Amino acid sequence: MNVMNVLKVSQPIGEFYIGAIDAKSLLEITTVDVRAFGQGKAGSIDGIQRELSKSRLKDLGEYVNLEYATFPTSVILAIDERCVTLTQVKGCEGLYRLEVHAYDGGEGDDPIPLAASAFVVDGQHRLAGLEHRDPDKEPFEVNVSIFVGADIADQAEIFSRVNLAQTKVNKSLTYDLLDYAKEKSPYKVAHDVVVALNSDKDGPFYKKIKRLGVRTPGVDGETLAQATVVNGLLRYLPPNQEKERSKSIFGLSRKPEPREDWRSRIFLNYYRDDDFASIFLIVSNYFQAVANKWPNAWSDPKEGQILSRTTGYNALIRFLKDAYVFIVDDEPRVVAVQEFDEIFDKVSIGEDELNKNVYVPGNTGQGLLYAALKSEGLPVER
Repeated sequence: MNVMNVLKVSQPIGEFYIGAIDAKSLLEITTVDVRAFGQGKAGSIDGIQRELSKSRLKDLGEYVNLEYATFPTSVILAIDERCVTLTQVKGCEGLYRLEVHAYDGGEGDDPIPLAASAFVVDGQHRLAGLEHRDPDKEPFEVNVSIFVGADIADQAEIFSRVNLAQTKVNKSLTYDLLDYAKEKSPYKVAHDVVVALNSDKDGPFYKKIKRLGVRTPGVDGETLAQATVVNGLLRYLPPNQEKERSKSIFGLSRKPEPREDWRSRIFLNYYRDDDFASIFLIVSNYFQAVANKWPNAWSDPKEGQILSRTTGYNALIRFLKDAYVFIVDDEPRVVAVQEFDEIFDKVSIGEDELNKNVYVPGNTGQGLLYAALKSEGLPVER
């Protein structure tokens, strides 16, 4: 039944109500008004919502089934006043009983079915994700902010303000907050390894990593955002990384997933064995070989140099797997600096070429550098 207790909130835009409702019930009453050309006509545009992102929907569909799934921020709804019955709870100022129902229509008015009684102003991806929640799992309540009788102009204002006013969180800051995490996860392991690399006075990454995505006060020469380095390591840790985190939080089985292969995820076995020191050593040794091959380009923090910046790092971390699998035989092991040196010795790229004019920033430059490393550093056949 689509009934909930709600609190009235007064703000400059007007009054609205906050409450909680089971996701299944919420899905029964909501519809989304996507902004698009009216009936394919370029001169007519209606609706306020963006199109659903398929990739984001896939991620959310998996996330809502994790044991620690949460959506703590409100889904914002606009409900036609004809589809709402509000009754004040006796003796409780500001507390109301709100019932959402269909509207049968009236003189000159079309009926409104229950499924179209509430428009989603903000939160459509979360709701679409909840459609994929396993029905056998316990109920998932969603907190909602409800505007009763808000017209399309008000809805558009609320949507634009909510989204324009939000500042996207720096991903490096998000990863750095993993310092506080107690449970093991690929994110936590990658973060801890990156922090260790940045702190190792004798290593190639010493004071090269911007821990919060911005330059550390008093430190010069930081050329890599923490998120960039972490993301590079995550590609070699177990897949389904939210699921891995869930295993640790709830003490679930930590056995390898079916068809896991360390040759495609080269740090996988070390992760399973809690051997994070080996991950650190492999990455440190590999990039020390990079620094040995191109010492000036690796240490030069000036604009225009790419080796120790995002373009160079992304190409190099991608090549790490090829080099590692080429060197290692049947079982994963720590590869020494000298072994990586032998591969880079075959590469003819000069230090004067490692600039943004040759390897332009972005995927194009990264792909070009990776292809050159692979073609020159590794023979076609071992």
